[in-house]
Amino acid sequence: METKKEKFPADLPSALNNFQKVKEAFPESGPLLFLDFDGTLAPIVDHHDDAAISEEMKSLVKKLSQRFPLAVVSGRGLSDVRKRVDLPELYYAGSHGFEISGPNGFSKDHEEAVKVIPVFNEIEPILKDKLKDIPGVDFERKKFTLAIHYRQVPQAQEEEVHSAVSKVLEDHKQVTKADGKKVIEIRPAIDWHKGRAVEFLKKQLSQEENTFSVYVGDDVTDEDAFEFVSNGLGVLVGEHGRQTFADYSLKDLEEVKSFFRKLLEE
Repeated sequence: METKKEKFPADLPSALNNFQKVKEAFPESGPLLFLDFDGTLAPIVDHHDDAAISEEMKSLVKKLSQRFPLAVVSGRGLSDVRKRVDLPELYYAGSHGFEISGPNGFSKDHEEAVKVIPVFNEIEPILKDKLKDIPGVDFERKKFTLAIHYRQVPQAQEEEVHSAVSKVLEDHKQVTKADGKKVIEIRPAIDWHKGRAVEFLKKQLSQEENTFSVYVGDDVTDEDAFEFVSNGLGVLVGEHGRQTFADYSLKDLEEVKSFFRKLLEE
């Protein structure tokens, strides 16, 4: 597998302005499409429960799914992201790929991650107690992960949130933490992430060997897909404050919609 190099997001070519070059990489049958949810299909909001996909974006995703094999890959819990997108004919990977579902009753949970669920039941009340005096902390429990949102936390206390979480996890080696956009994601300490989930989904979406794919995402957690997925290209939406393994960029959700429209024109 070719080793990818990180780049500054500002140095990425625009997926819109270079669409012809993007298209030239597609096989004759077209690409597989993998789309993040928050920040890609739905705007980033102050409270994660308020996130919603617009009817225009939903319509574009539905049309794309009728043209190309397509899956939504999200850090949200599976049932949550399925409900928000509300297109039952799609494949979905929730909790960063630890739980996957698809049409015709397809369902798969990561077997090793199932064994870690009791650890989340143990640490969630501990973390809530440790962080109870910090204003703005918001917990989001999913089947296989626990997200601690701190978008509403005063900036001066953000480091306090990180320190408290790290200290609790020192005694729970079965889980690990990863950073996102104003969120700490606690996951099973298993070598599984959005990139591995996409490689698994490729085999569900196509009978061809290692079909070419396009992954569109905006968060640090999407870097696993940008870096790990072979025979594909990554499109970064906006910036997440770090270097990226993506190949192209889109500025915002309006440009995402324009990109989708161009895909539909082909």
